[in-house]
Amino acid sequence: MIKIAIDTGGTFTDYTAVGTFQNSETKTIFVKNPTNHKNPAQGMIAGLKKLAAAWHTDLEPLLAETEQIIHGTTLALNALLEKKGAVTALFTTEGFRDALEIRRSQLENQWDLTAEMPELLVPRRLRLGITQRMDYKGDTIKELDENTVRSACRKCKEYGVQSIAVCYLFSFLNPEHEKRTAEIIQEELPDVFVSLSSEVAPKIREYERTSTTVLNACLTPVLTNYLKIIKKELGQYGWDKPINMMMNSGGLSDTDAMAHFAVKTLLSGPAGGACGNEAMGKMMKNPYTVLADMGGTSFDVHVAGNENRLIPQSEIAGYPLAIPTIDITSIGAGGGSIAQVDESGRILVGPDSAGSVPGPACYGLGGTEPTVTDALVVLGLIDEENFLGGSMRLNKILAEKAIDDKVAKALNVPVTEGATIIYRIATEMMADAVCLVTVQEGNDPRKYRLISAGGAFPLFAANMMDTLHMNEVLFPVTGPVFCAWGMLGASRRSDFIRSFFMERGQWNPAKINAVIKDMKEQGKAELIHLGVPENEQDFRLTLEMRYIGQHHEISVPWQGIFTRESRDALDIAFNHTHESIYEYAERDREWEIINIHLACMETEKENTLFPFAENKLPLTERTVAGEPFGQAGEISVPVYHAGDFIGDGTKNITGPALIDFEYTTVLIPTGFVGKAVKNGVLTLTKEGTQV
Repeated sequence: MIKIAIDTGGTFTDYTAVGTFQNSETKTIFVKNPTNHKNPAQGMIAGLKKLAAAWHTDLEPLLAETEQIIHGTTLALNALLEKKGAVTALFTTEGFRDALEIRRSQLENQWDLTAEMPELLVPRRLRLGITQRMDYKGDTIKELDENTVRSACRKCKEYGVQSIAVCYLFSFLNPEHEKRTAEIIQEELPDVFVSLSSEVAPKIREYERTSTTVLNACLTPVLTNYLKIIKKELGQYGWDKPINMMMNSGGLSDTDAMAHFAVKTLLSGPAGGACGNEAMGKMMKNPYTVLADMGGTSFDVHVAGNENRLIPQSEIAGYPLAIPTIDITSIGAGGGSIAQVDESGRILVGPDSAGSVPGPACYGLGGTEPTVTDALVVLGLIDEENFLGGSMRLNKILAEKAIDDKVAKALNVPVTEGATIIYRIATEMMADAVCLVTVQEGNDPRKYRLISAGGAFPLFAANMMDTLHMNEVLFPVTGPVFCAWGMLGASRRSDFIRSFFMERGQWNPAKINAVIKDMKEQGKAELIHLGVPENEQDFRLTLEMRYIGQHHEISVPWQGIFTRESRDALDIAFNHTHESIYEYAERDREWEIINIHLACMETEKENTLFPFAENKLPLTERTVAGEPFGQAGEISVPVYHAGDFIGDGTKNITGPALIDFEYTTVLIPTGFVGKAVKNGVLTLTKEGTQV
């Protein structure tokens, strides 16, 4: 049987399949296809047909032997960035409708007084106050006035509202009013989607909870419509099983669940990369890895230690997201990132992207803006005749024209120098992003291995590694589709968050154990619904804690049940975690628990790589710009092929050289050595480096 993973990105959609087809030997096959933004479902079917063709069959017989389809998508994220979500209203406690606009009453950048805040997803006329009130204990102060709810529904109908977010004060302690409000909305507006804060983000902090609930309300109808279409399209080819969706947490759910929680898929693609990063660390017997994934639109960085780290709250496009998310840093530096020269003569790369259509100028699809990919073509680093495994030809003349018109002339330099500057700036931007998640958080990048992923990054990896004084880069054979490959090793999962307040001086182990037991029963039922039997279920507990008087909490992992003696052990665990993050701990200071987070998941799966296919093509040479290789002027470099490396670690390639993969190219500068140390993994180090 076969497992298929699909990662829909901003520029390309990646497809990876592993398994046996018609009793043949086990294979891993992957393809890339341009993302179809106008009709994503149609684009997915086109890519799956390409995947089937790579297996020498048609889509219907391939799906007949497929047991699981896993999908990560940027659809919800794109809808947010492009402001193409559903028309959304907000029902909130009377007197608090402006909390969404007031935010935290602080500037994100205190030095930029003119910075614009993110556009509000709900206009003031659709932020409607509802008469009701709970106190800080969850007790009712003022009963829900159902007439104000029905009146608000009539106003929503007048404005053509498609989705409603409901967020009342302290509803995370008592969701009774929110649930009754949802019932009334369904009576009055049966076709409108309802998002409740007590279900989306049941935790303290009104603004962040409201923001997350509004995001979910705005984006879920878009995702739901898409999921209905792809299920229908796949059904025409005989697919009648559930589709597993990748979540921000690095776990899998199903389309039925995500049809209510689109906000959990905003970072589903990069989360697959984080799963792959963790799997690579285990394979190479070194958990300390930094994933650097450069695709067509963005550059994503993830640091792995002994396991994937979740952060309880993050921010996306300026909007707070109060749900567990894998810690990933992204910047706008992809192959399609546009280069421009501003009024002061400074050259900028990104964050705007040319996407897949019209794409970089070299695509010949009408794009005229110079991009990172155009620079790579001008420098001779990409084979114009063999892009995307030979399925697409690039036009170097158009790339040169775009860079000359928009960059080189403005800087008064030759075209090749303009392309070199773009390459240099993109490299430094990515190095800064890796520095942000390592050095600036107290981690020495020299103890980490760099994992190269994405179609574009292998041309930058060696020079960035050198900039950061890292010792080794790993190039997995699945690097061009790394996020999709990582999804194949993801486990089905459901996360539960419960607001729970307990100070150290009020330690009550029976009370906290009862709450956790209830959460675990919910988790077991949810996993069984997802098809995970009890003997394959795993539970991971995290307490969100802080010193009394602090405004923000930290996540502290915990194993086992709580006893009277556990308080002292929790003292040690909390202070140790605090010290590891902030470099100090106040061990005599009282702490408190704010939230309980229980991750309920399928037991971990193993992910595997496969050897490079043996290559029969002859060695070639290519004329390239010398600077990326550490030399001046133009030079001629040998071009090897991935199949030249069988994986026994005996064959070395010294730079300067290029190694062509099916969907990417690895650059080896002068003074660097590449070799395959394990089936499916190529390593790159500086000559004389001991790893």
